[in-house]
Amino acid sequence: MRYLSELVSKKVLNLYSGKVEGTVKDICFNDGYKKIEYLKIFDNDEEEYIINTNKIYKFGQDSIVIKNAEAMTLSLNLKEKNNNIINYDIFSTSGDFLGKVKDIEFNDKFQTQAIISNETKFSPSQIINVGENVIINDNDKVRIRLSNFKPRQPMQNLIREEEKVEILAPTISIQSFNENSFKINASPSPQKVIGNSNFLLGRKALKNIYSINNNLIVKKENIITQKILELAKRYGKLSELTIYSKR
Repeated sequence: MRYLSELVSKKVLNLYSGKVEGTVKDICFNDGYKKIEYLKIFDNDEEEYIINTNKIYKFGQDSIVIKNAEAMTLSLNLKEKNNNIINYDIFSTSGDFLGKVKDIEFNDKFQTQAIISNETKFSPSQIINVGENVIINDNDKVRIRLSNFKPRQPMQNLIREEEKVEILAPTISIQSFNENSFKINASPSPQKVIGNSNFLLGRKALKNIYSINNNLIVKKENIITQKILELAKRYGKLSELTIYSKR
């Protein structure tokens, strides 16, 4: 087995030119952290290159061997990932802190065999998520999919049913009034509170009165009862009930 700690700082030897192209300074994993996909190297002029691990000829004791310079690509020409997890904190899905990532164990094909912390060792298949920390599944009997934890809707749309409110109708003011003709204007001022509304009891409604949600509060010609009065209070319709009722 190989270890990341022995890979970083190795020299990169070009067989065709016979020269050392640079030194390994970092690595990039594939999306599942199951393989080291690229090596990042600096040449003698401090230019940064990357080498796809599929193009590495040999992993020697003292150097990484490539056939020729075609194995090297300027890092600016590739959308590389910066996903080395060395020194990341590790937490289990049970909420336990499992130390920091100290090393990565891999085989000759650069496939990840184990991720090593100062307290534990786990396989890349146990990784649930990597953000600012590494989250692993510590229960082999339970299969966890990260997609199961995704919010079903954006946070700004989350609201409990009981928190929904009804929009009250605008208050109205009387411009002219008689029993056969009414003319009303919407008023931007706050609705006046009728202190004692019991005077409406026993009056007759002159038209159907509805809430803003089209719920019938009182039907035309019906006598205003205590129940109707309570509905009018609830839906902010006391003023309208006052206007459209008579003895």
